[in-house]
Amino acid sequence: MHTPRRSLSSATTENSPDSKIRDPLDSQCETVHQIHAGDGPQRTPRPAEYSTDVSFADNTTSMEKLSWPSQMTTYFLVELDPRRADIILIVCGFVSGLVDGLSFNAWGSFSSMQTGNTVFIALGVSGQPEYPAFLWAKSLIALVVFLLSNVFFIHLSRALNPLRRSTLILSFGLQTAALIVAASVVQAGIVSPKPENPRAPIEWIQIVPITLMAFQAAGQICASRLLAFDEIPTVVLTTLLCDLLVDTKLYTRPWSANPKRNRRIAAFLALFMGAMTAGGLSKAATMASSLWLAVALKGAITLSWFVWKDTSGAVRPKTVLDESPV
Repeated sequence: MHTPRRSLSSATTENSPDSKIRDPLDSQCETVHQIHAGDGPQRTPRPAEYSTDVSFADNTTSMEKLSWPSQMTTYFLVELDPRRADIILIVCGFVSGLVDGLSFNAWGSFSSMQTGNTVFIALGVSGQPEYPAFLWAKSLIALVVFLLSNVFFIHLSRALNPLRRSTLILSFGLQTAALIVAASVVQAGIVSPKPENPRAPIEWIQIVPITLMAFQAAGQICASRLLAFDEIPTVVLTTLLCDLLVDTKLYTRPWSANPKRNRRIAAFLALFMGAMTAGGLSKAATMASSLWLAVALKGAITLSWFVWKDTSGAVRPKTVLDESPV
């Protein structure tokens, strides 16, 4: 007696993956349709295997609901990752060399290095040097502006959260703007680009570019503190060289074993090269070219904060950390 054999088509239908998925759903749809017949169109409940991750869907929906202005606000309020920011500060040291080389060579006063200005002020108390007259006054104004600018940048950073993208963009944007104005008044001939005659009466208009450069220098040193790279002050070398030489790991190998030493050496060389570049440009081009180069570098730094990597992508409330130097 032969056993009845099922047709190949029916066996395939019963064992196919589609039948295992569709049949329960079809039967459920028929049941629901019978129960609610005549009550209008009804939404068929979905089986468990068809459900989606609710949390993922909610997150996607919330992101999609954010308007373009909201997304931009979130982007500019995140805190940035300070790693690799030492490169920015080393470039700032080069800018200090540029502006101080120009300022001292042309107007006999420093704009970034306030140690030299302090010495000029102290000499002025005793009437020295005899020429140029009132050199101490220019140095005093530069020093006062530098101190007030430090207070300004410190409180600005505290109020806006030091590491926020918007805070760093604003800080370096203001520094760039100050250099643009200084370069413009020199380029336009409002302030003479020629070195000052030490026996001629002082030209008080020189105070304009000197104070603007002192203002941006204060922004640099505040940035070195809020980014936690105290070994790169950007505007002074005396303590930097001392800290370099007293380092007990000065001769440590390999080179990557002592990053602070490396940063100090790089900062020293950057400032030295900046001052040397200022001297070379004053001979090969114009004295204002040093300022325009400084503008280009500061502008590039400002733009870099627009694309700098953030820490976590989360917006933190406006708080001031007690342990923060700024």
